[in-house]
Amino acid sequence: MKSKEFFLLVQKAEHELKILNARARHYEELGFSISGTAGVVGNKQRVTSRVEIAAIGNLDALRDLEKQKAEYLRIIHRAEKVISQITQEKYRQILSLKYLCGWSFRSISDELGYNDPNSIYRAHGWALVAAQEVLNKRESVENGPC
Repeated sequence: MKSKEFFLLVQKAEHELKILNARARHYEELGFSISGTAGVVGNKQRVTSRVEIAAIGNLDALRDLEKQKAEYLRIIHRAEKVISQITQEKYRQILSLKYLCGWSFRSISDELGYNDPNSIYRAHGWALVAAQEVLNKRESVENGPC
């Protein structure tokens, strides 16, 4: 996998993780806002409170969210490992700020003290090259000799 594709996947994972966390908070808030009036579940005649129905639904939804969050966290953890193996500090900073923190190139340029705003794009390109080298090493180790 190319480093650019890899880090775009990481960026998407970060974004999706934020959405999943927002959904989890929404389900929790929903559970607190439901009153305790009774209702019928499906075609069964058992009378169940709306709170019980909501709690069961929230638990199922939260369980599904946790599975999805775990997958995104694996992707992010892999990116952290790749970034940590890059020898140049500035490249590690650029990739971390861009893909793990979601900063814009302009903000990264200001933070790292680049005088020419366009130089951050070149530095980002070199950071991706460094990351590609790490990814290639990892793939060769994982695949090993046949």
